[in-house]
Amino acid sequence: MSDLMRYGIAVSPGTPVNQILTGWMNAWFVNMRDPRFRLRERMIAFHNAMDRAFGAYLAQLREELASLRKRLPQPTRENPFPNLEALAAVKELEAYIRRVESARTLALSAPVPPDEYVFHGRAEGEGLLAELARMDGEIVEKMQALSPETIGEVEQMLRARNERWHSLVQP
Repeated sequence: MSDLMRYGIAVSPGTPVNQILTGWMNAWFVNMRDPRFRLRERMIAFHNAMDRAFGAYLAQLREELASLRKRLPQPTRENPFPNLEALAAVKELEAYIRRVESARTLALSAPVPPDEYVFHGRAEGEGLLAELARMDGEIVEKMQALSPETIGEVEQMLRARNERWHSLVQP
């Protein structure tokens, strides 16, 4: 049975037209049962999970920042200067939010291999793709306890993952 039959196309086998069509159909259609395709899908799922986690964490931090700002004492005639400790806490939280936003941008810009790397790549590329998927899993695992102490590690892991990807693209 011809490969084209699975796409619902019946062409007489053995002709050059059939071979060309088979190549095009295999290049444009994705076989969902292929484990290499699942690896790419798993990477996309990891990136979506990272984005959702960063989004929820940033929403929580922004609520906390709004609460801190509301609790700042208003200047009065007797005390015209703001409380410097409270202002320092607000500025520190704002700086941390910017750092988390930059880590989220780093996570969102983490590349996912296109289909040609997954399906038509070299044998050593498959090992590298599996390593990237493992690194994504470690990043998501580290993000489960996201805090000011662990944000640096997450940023470092994201940079290492992106550098590893560039070693695949630029041999």
